[in-house]
Amino acid sequence: MDYSEQEERSTISESGSSNSYDQQRPSFADELGLMELLEGDRAYDLIYRNCKSALGDQCELLSILRNGFPGFQEAVEMKHVGEEGGGKARVKYGWCAVKKTELKSVLEYGFSQPRNDGCYGRGLYLSPDNALLECLKDSAAESEDGMRFLLLSRVILGKSEIVPLGSTQSCPSSPEFDSGVDDLASPSKYIVWSTHMNTHVLPEFLVCIKAPFNINRSAKRLRSPWMAFPVLIKALSKFLPPSQILIIQKHYKDQQNRRISRSELIQRVRHITGDKLLVHIIKAFGHKVQH
Repeated sequence: MDYSEQEERSTISESGSSNSYDQQRPSFADELGLMELLEGDRAYDLIYRNCKSALGDQCELLSILRNGFPGFQEAVEMKHVGEEGGGKARVKYGWCAVKKTELKSVLEYGFSQPRNDGCYGRGLYLSPDNALLECLKDSAAESEDGMRFLLLSRVILGKSEIVPLGSTQSCPSSPEFDSGVDDLASPSKYIVWSTHMNTHVLPEFLVCIKAPFNINRSAKRLRSPWMAFPVLIKALSKFLPPSQILIIQKHYKDQQNRRISRSELIQRVRHITGDKLLVHIIKAFGHKVQH
């Protein structure tokens, strides 16, 4: 999935505590030069959808931040000019958990050492962007409240080779290969060798979430349709009086202006509409999309 070229979408199917925006916004964002993304941003909506689809209600997504970086992709893809595909490197997105104390060094200087349990050789392991749960279950919570930090990175995979479980490999087996995977058809791990960690992996987004210590491997996947809030408000206007629609619009504007969190916005909308009406509208929207 390309997080910069998809349609803008978001969801109203979120639950969680009603923390204020200032309570949820990471205090280190400015220090690290990270830009907070808000609902309506193309990347935010896609990452949010990815997280909720993979984790359901087990986790609370607190914030999504974008890393500022120089012309990484252009520089790295120069290494692939002349290869099959017209010089275009095979780029994927992958998840990697980090500790808060490591964020500054990783974002400024890259990965200093392999981050794994050694089961697939010496390198950096990342979970594909559609396998967030695999990354999360191997990460450790930062504090008692279950705070975790996940990097969503752009990964230059090039040509991948299978790396068997228990391998001691530390570099490509031949110049033909650039990276490793545990399965060519449906990988759950990308293996980027230690020699390639800082030329083939770009941490592009930081996702801050709260997750239980014993997160369920088989998280219930969210399958309700996705609606942008303006679309939802328009649909609600057919059922609610104008005075209530104005209140919902005000709450939405407050969230866009960072006065309240997304979770709080959703809780307020649910309080006004009731879940029965929301379920009706969501189902009707999903039926319309399918047809």
